[in-house]
Amino acid sequence: EIVKDVAFIIKKDVEQKALYDVIKHAGSRLLTNIEVFDVYTGENVDKDKKSIAYKLTFTDMDKTLTDEEVMNVFNKIIDDVTSKMDAKLRNM
Repeated sequence: EIVKDVAFIIKKDVEQKALYDVIKHAGSRLLTNIEVFDVYTGENVDKDKKSIAYKLTFTDMDKTLTDEEVMNVFNKIIDDVTSKMDAKLRNM
C-alpha cells in the first residue's frame, strides 16, 4: 500500500463528486481509496475558488507496487483533473 496526498484548486461551484469521479476513473484498479481530508477557502486561494485535498491509497493485491507504477497513475490523475476540471495543482 502506498499513500499519496494531493490538493487541487477548483472553482467553488464544482461539486466534489465530479472531481472524485475523474480521480477514480484516472486511478485505474491500483487506486483503492480516495479520501477528502481538507476543503479550504481563504488566504492564497482566489475568492471564487476552493482547495480540496485528497489522500489517495494505491494497492495491488497480486504484487508489491513500485514507486514508478504509482507515480505513473498519480501523474495521470493530476493530468486528468487539471485538464478536465479546469483545476490547478496546489502546493502542499
